[in-house]
Amino acid sequence: MYPANFFGLFPAFPRENTVFVAMSFDPIFDNRWKTVICPAIQSISIKGIQLRPVRVDERLVGDSILTEILSGISSSLVMFADISSNGRLDNRPIRNGNVMYEVGLAHAVRLPEEVILFRSDQEHLLFDTANVRINTYSPDAQPDQARQQIIDAINSAIEEINLRRHLAVKKAADSLDFASVNVLIDCQHKAVVHPLIRTMRDALSSISITSAIQRLLEMGLLKVDYISPQTKEQLEAPFISAMPYRRTALGDAVFHEISARLTAKNVNGQTHSSVQ
Repeated sequence: MYPANFFGLFPAFPRENTVFVAMSFDPIFDNRWKTVICPAIQSISIKGIQLRPVRVDERLVGDSILTEILSGISSSLVMFADISSNGRLDNRPIRNGNVMYEVGLAHAVRLPEEVILFRSDQEHLLFDTANVRINTYSPDAQPDQARQQIIDAINSAIEEINLRRHLAVKKAADSLDFASVNVLIDCQHKAVVHPLIRTMRDALSSISITSAIQRLLEMGLLKVDYISPQTKEQLEAPFISAMPYRRTALGDAVFHEISARLTAKNVNGQTHSSVQ
């Protein structure tokens, strides 16, 4: 599958608790994978859930390996790439072409802080990566220090991601109107169904909610939850009843942001009244 088509199918929120690892499968790198990279990633937990390193097996063939790579880049929390050279040719360092290709794909679709680069050499860098932040480590000579460097880099990236996500959630909450907020609130305990429109009166009376639903869908705060009819009543119900709207993970985050603001406003209002 062509990368642009594949990435277009996947939203940027939420991510899985995985770290996609791009590195050479040369045997000289086996030890750093087993004793440094993998243990470092597994030692990190988010809300009690351990991060899992994901490395595409080189034995996959054909389109399947590209699909696995694209899936890992698109769905992982962050990407870790070891771009260390594994020799020289014509007095120039050799860096794994597949790894550099994966790094290029990740840089095209992920935030800068979501792509973590490490190397264990001091060789000349390619022009296109010379201005990108690349960490230097010594996984063979100093494995303990190398593990800690990876842990620190991933934790720092997660902090930046959470900050950006929080800013995105705040921006989304700031852009919602009253009708849109009401729809998000209604989705708290039940799915929202598109209003049934049979007459002009129906259309006029439901224009605000239909507009709100459309806007929330475009912002990625709602999604259509297709269901199969289970009862006679459901079979006889209008088709739209089988297409309820539910909040996405981003929608949940925006809802909680709005709830926190309303709670804070109420508390501040009560405090102000008591002072007066």
